[in-house]
Amino acid sequence: MKAFTPVLEWLNNRNIQLSQRQLALIRKYTELKHVKAKTILMQQDQPVQHFYFLASGIVRLFRMQEGNDHTLGLVSSHDFLAAPQLVLSGEISTCSLETLTDADLLVWDATSINAIKSLAPEVYNIELALMARMLNWVQQNHIELICFPAEKRYQLLMERQPELFLHIPLKYIASYLGIHTDSLSRIRKAHQSESSRLRPRE
Repeated sequence: MKAFTPVLEWLNNRNIQLSQRQLALIRKYTELKHVKAKTILMQQDQPVQHFYFLASGIVRLFRMQEGNDHTLGLVSSHDFLAAPQLVLSGEISTCSLETLTDADLLVWDATSINAIKSLAPEVYNIELALMARMLNWVQQNHIELICFPAEKRYQLLMERQPELFLHIPLKYIASYLGIHTDSLSRIRKAHQSESSRLRPRE
């Protein structure tokens, strides 16, 4: 399964080594799914039913609150979405996951997760790495939202995920940055002007 390669890279980057038997077991219980843009993968206020790995595409984490749509996260790299513990516990989701582009996903449900954990308990290390990843992500987002001005958050997003600005509507980026789309337009113009000013002349 070629789509499984990004998972191996994710594990290797975190020094998690699995045997060929364990990898074959995980592949056996992994479903590959291609979904269209605007597909809801996880619904707010509903039980979490699936655990995902994003092989390609862009996904956003969002919450509806008093009629307002708040984008909490934008995932465009190879990464896991949600957590297996939420699926196994039938946890009610506080947010929704939605594809913003067509996406290729690796998918596990409660049955497949339980089968993998019972036959290869060593994959617990993956759960620990996921928990650490999620905690770091929450802390980073919280620090940047509280401590950094919108201009700095925009610059960081451009450096980390430039593909977002090419493939998704700017309203989602503005929502993620916690600013109005008009403010985002002003920041983009100022950034482009600054980049032009600093670009070496030929």
